[in-house]
Amino acid sequence: MVSAPTPQVRLQERIVAVVVTYNRRELLEQTLAGIEAGELTPDTVIVVNNASTDGTEEYLGSYRSSLATDIVHLPQNVGGAGGFTVGIDRALNHHAADLVWVMDDDTEPTENTLSEAYRAWADYSPARAERPAVVASKVVWTNGQDHPMNTMRTMFAAGPDRTARAAAVGARPIRSASFVSILMDAAAMRSTDLPLADFFIWNDDFEYTTRLIHHSNGIATERSVARHHTKTFGTTDAKPGPRFYNDVRNKLWVFCARRTLTPLEKLLYGGSTARLWVSTLLRTDEKKTYTGYFLKGLQDAAAGYRSNNEVLDGVYQLETPQLAQRVKENYGSDPKFSVLMSVYAGDQPEHLRLALASNAEGQTLRPNQLVLVQDGPVGAELSQVIADFEEQSSLPMTVVRLAKNHGLAAALHEGLTYCDYDIVARADSDDVSAPDRFAQQVPLLAAGQYDVLGSAMYEFTDDPARPEAERKAVTGARAIREMLPKRNPMLHPTVVFRKSAVEAVGSYVEVPGAEDYWLWARMSRAGFVLGNLSQPLVSYRVSTAYTRRGGIQALRKDLQVQRRLYSGGVLGPVRFAQNLAIRGVYRLAPEELRTRAFRAMTGRTPQGKKEKGSNV
Repeated sequence: MVSAPTPQVRLQERIVAVVVTYNRRELLEQTLAGIEAGELTPDTVIVVNNASTDGTEEYLGSYRSSLATDIVHLPQNVGGAGGFTVGIDRALNHHAADLVWVMDDDTEPTENTLSEAYRAWADYSPARAERPAVVASKVVWTNGQDHPMNTMRTMFAAGPDRTARAAAVGARPIRSASFVSILMDAAAMRSTDLPLADFFIWNDDFEYTTRLIHHSNGIATERSVARHHTKTFGTTDAKPGPRFYNDVRNKLWVFCARRTLTPLEKLLYGGSTARLWVSTLLRTDEKKTYTGYFLKGLQDAAAGYRSNNEVLDGVYQLETPQLAQRVKENYGSDPKFSVLMSVYAGDQPEHLRLALASNAEGQTLRPNQLVLVQDGPVGAELSQVIADFEEQSSLPMTVVRLAKNHGLAAALHEGLTYCDYDIVARADSDDVSAPDRFAQQVPLLAAGQYDVLGSAMYEFTDDPARPEAERKAVTGARAIREMLPKRNPMLHPTVVFRKSAVEAVGSYVEVPGAEDYWLWARMSRAGFVLGNLSQPLVSYRVSTAYTRRGGIQALRKDLQVQRRLYSGGVLGPVRFAQNLAIRGVYRLAPEELRTRAFRAMTGRTPQGKKEKGSNV
């Protein structure tokens, strides 16, 4: 039995710091000294030297530290954006970071900078999936005043719940942050792309952090303090010089070419930015020069940004684009596997008992471990079923007990960390697996043919021996890829997957009713192979499933899912609109019609007869 702890001190997270430097050797020395003197120190410090010409390379060559240090010398200056792209790529892939702490070379951490940022992140929630994607430190100038350049605005319309949760750890909710001492959750970072190197300087941190926080949380804590040694005290628009061009171009890229902000946020941020641009143009004595910067920014923004591979060609070989290939190289052929299940108070004891038996002793190929996440308190009867199984089963069993209900995505995210084997089979707490399910699926995973493998499944109401329909599965990796923008081609209760592949893209993330859909989309984009077997290997309980699929609430969940797929680049605008139109009709149809329509698209009777009205 395992109870997920509420962390107050550092646990097992691997923290990697990233510092980007260019021609500021003396300030870099302060930065590195501050990191090393912290109450909490990172496991590794990555220093990305952006082709400095002031002796930085020689200094770093002789630099010695009590901390593990990874120094990367780039052959040309690719700006802060390129430097952080390289450093973050290296932290995630080369150093297997759980948390990434980034800063410029004019940032001086204090004794509590990392420890208080970590504490705010860890204490935010006992469930890892609910912790903030970004924790920003309080940034002060050399005189101790709050630095206006790096003082993050409180999130607009954050809501009472988000505000209260942030306040509980001495923080406030934010929508963006700067690369001047922020701690980022690597799982959230792995669920999206790297920063955009073509920004060069300015707003690369704005784009990246708004992307991370878009479907998660970001907080700013007053307890974590860092000093920012800028030459002047003020905001970036005080006298930007040639960087005004970068501000115009990069902000337009964020507002017009990226999906990190909602339409309302684009309107608000865009209006504020336009006012600052007008103010800068009116105040400057170099109106002709600044007008030139502005027009050049408009022109280059319209041309679009280049990919990271284009920008860094001949400079640095990123590992993230080869993520799937690199993960697969470390696969073993060991067929040992874990079963991952979750149970909550609303489940029925007899359903759980049947599900446990069918996924353990009932299998011809039995699992080597069963991980059951108890998602919040459960009643006496469910507790007894769990206790009986722990006592009577010959299988090693790990029960992860969460103090409160966090939802399926958070429960599975948590439970996956307790799985001892790289091959993991998912099973629901009220479904029944066929006796040969794992014997059919696991060898194919062990042989490296698939990274995720599902199957078709039967649907039943009361008796799994009397299925009412068979839900077909899309087969073939190409067909699955083509289906992903339209609907979820994988049947979650049937899948077996590689744990390392799932964690490589950020594991399970909360998407109401579709946490698996978003996971498969990310895995497919990363290059992992998804497959399905055509034979039904699971009997799926549908007693209330079709009721849950209808109504306004279900349509709202659809909107959340489609927004997530759209902002993640899985859908284009046309497909987004088409999907919402189709789902709007389906969700608002009467239950009987909805049931028939759904089965017409995805199911047939067990005897092989097409259901009335089916076009399959």
